[in-house]
Amino acid sequence: MSAAPLATNDNAAAILKTDKATIRFGGLVAVNELCMDVRPKEIYGLIGPNGAGKTTVFNLLTGVYEPTSGAIYFQGQQLNGLRPYQIASRGVSRTFQNIRLFTSMSVLENVMTACHIHTRQTLSD
Repeated sequence: MSAAPLATNDNAAAILKTDKATIRFGGLVAVNELCMDVRPKEIYGLIGPNGAGKTTVFNLLTGVYEPTSGAIYFQGQQLNGLRPYQIASRGVSRTFQNIRLFTSMSVLENVMTACHIHTRQTLSD
């Protein structure tokens, strides 16, 4: 028995793209000319030892850090220079390993706390 090959998205435009994204901290080059294209329905993993730059890549993608050089695009729009909340409102966000839950809230209520970014309202509205 054999399975049909998975369809590829080779012809689809990248939804997330980095073009030689580089970040330096003083004389240390933490990420050097990262080039990647992630197309719709693709899943990528980022692996490496401690200190390899995995978290730094996610910080670049989400606007926590600004690239020293190069560019980052999401849905064809450049993200360089945008604040993290502006990038999150476009659909690029992250989670952290050390989550802090609201102990007085249900699981659903905890999950729903982040849903405001997909509306025109803010948490204070």
